[in-house]
Amino acid sequence: MGNLCSCMRQSGEASASTPSNTKSTPNTIGECSNSMSVQQQIERSKVHWSTLVDQSSSGLGAEGEGDCDAEESNKQEFMGLQRHPTWGTFFRTFYGEDDNLYDNGELVVGEKFAEGGQAELFHAKVTWWDPKYNERDEREGTNYVVKVFKKGTFLRELKSQLPHGLLQFHVEDMENLKSPTPKVMPRYFCHVHRGILLKNGQFAFLMRKDDLDLRSLIERNMGLRSDGDCGPFSKEECEVMMYDIALGVEWLHNRDIIHRDLKASNVLVYEFKSGWPKWRCFVADYECSIGVVGTGFFRAPEILQALKERTTSQKPEVFSRAADIYAYGMTCYEVLTGKLPFEDHPLHDQTSSMIDQVINDDLRPEIPEHVEGWARNLLNSCWQSDLSARHSVGEILDLLSINSAFVRRREKNLKEEFGEGFRYVSKH
Repeated sequence: MGNLCSCMRQSGEASASTPSNTKSTPNTIGECSNSMSVQQQIERSKVHWSTLVDQSSSGLGAEGEGDCDAEESNKQEFMGLQRHPTWGTFFRTFYGEDDNLYDNGELVVGEKFAEGGQAELFHAKVTWWDPKYNERDEREGTNYVVKVFKKGTFLRELKSQLPHGLLQFHVEDMENLKSPTPKVMPRYFCHVHRGILLKNGQFAFLMRKDDLDLRSLIERNMGLRSDGDCGPFSKEECEVMMYDIALGVEWLHNRDIIHRDLKASNVLVYEFKSGWPKWRCFVADYECSIGVVGTGFFRAPEILQALKERTTSQKPEVFSRAADIYAYGMTCYEVLTGKLPFEDHPLHDQTSSMIDQVINDDLRPEIPEHVEGWARNLLNSCWQSDLSARHSVGEILDLLSINSAFVRRREKNLKEEFGEGFRYVSKH
């Protein structure tokens, strides 16, 4: 996707609640009352945006096609997606015209609070036509955001980036909700509720809103620490977060979804006011994963090599579960140290040289002494150049459970709440 969630890293506090003075009309993007501060945050976040598969087009259609062409094209494409016999119910409109039979209710799009390479993020309020969904949202405290793809983005190109695993999950989720005895399922991922089309022809995702992203939380905590060498979290918090993120990756891999851009800024966080654990982590920004080639040194050596050779389109196999595991190791490095990969390396400004060393000399981030031996070994296993030597996500979850009493406590709680099937066991 163009890493929209990465810019939540710079405006994480804005994502915690929708301002009460938001004024806008249904399907109309409102003006942001503090546009200067939000714009400054967006500018600062651009360094963290992921690389798109084709930066020359970025999904903007053929040369000579403009916003009006995209609007008309998107309406036709969207109608076709709505008619899909299996997952057509994923694609819905809100507060449409002419009593559109596909309408789900009323959507009010509020203030913009973040932006990425392909899309912008807005607060949103949903009133469903079916009262039981409004009651459920009220009971569970569910709020929403919309991720709106920028004007000129053609849905005919974007739809090829939608992972089938996401659409199939929607079908299963709807079947479960309609069941007379629906199961309460665990959530280890950002819930993408619908693909929607706004009245101006822009495609968007309606998504559940969490409090902030993990990179924002890391930076907030690092600012509060006096012992700067010990990372942003306690040992207990680190291990539970690493476990939650691995559960999210397992859910993706079980559905044949390769994330391709895993990092702390693409992990959302729910903060608890009391109780244990303090935070829950949810893997996010996977809904258009096929459209990106990752970010910086979160990318595995095989991806860096393909980028260097300009052969990523000829080598789709480099975007693999093993590449996600490499990025998972880098994400855990963020959790354990608070640092981005190589941010304090002497050659951090010499990107080309460092890429060569990562590919050819197995250069990896230096792991601080405060990281325990088993966790150090886990990171190093994720960072192996030999793809077959990297652990699977299932093996990582088992290692975390074996080595961490806090993870075992988390497992016990999950089993009590959801039963023995709380994990999405990988088929691969």
